[in-house]
Amino acid sequence: MMTKTQINKLIKMMNDLDYPFEAPLKESFIESIIQIEFNSNSTNCPEKLCNEVSILFKNQPDYLTFFLRAMDGFEVNGLRLFSLSIPEPSVKKKTFAVNEFYRNNDDFINPDLQERLVIGDDSISIFTYDIKSNFF
Repeated sequence: MMTKTQINKLIKMMNDLDYPFEAPLKESFIESIIQIEFNSNSTNCPEKLCNEVSILFKNQPDYLTFFLRAMDGFEVNGLRLFSLSIPEPSVKKKTFAVNEFYRNNDDFINPDLQERLVIGDDSISIFTYDIKSNFF
């Protein structure tokens, strides 16, 4: 289980260096997302995001099993992986709020980001998951 070992090393390193990370996702939250029935015709942004997160959970079980069940997002040296479940006011670190911004704002909508689920960023990159190709 190389992935689980690496996640445990990351958690230990972050604890040792006092970097913050979010608690693991609750099983009730995970189950509520997994049970969503995909609706490809949805135009409602929050519903589309829930659909895409559900697909991410189903298509990339390692991301769910090894990462989100260990921590729901973190920030270290400018690298952020966004949380799925933390409440407001931490909207800049919440997956749903960030994706809502990239898909539905008055300034500029990037068509590439509109088609992908944004899961994190750093100072020069945006980390995404493409549900059509099943790639990060």
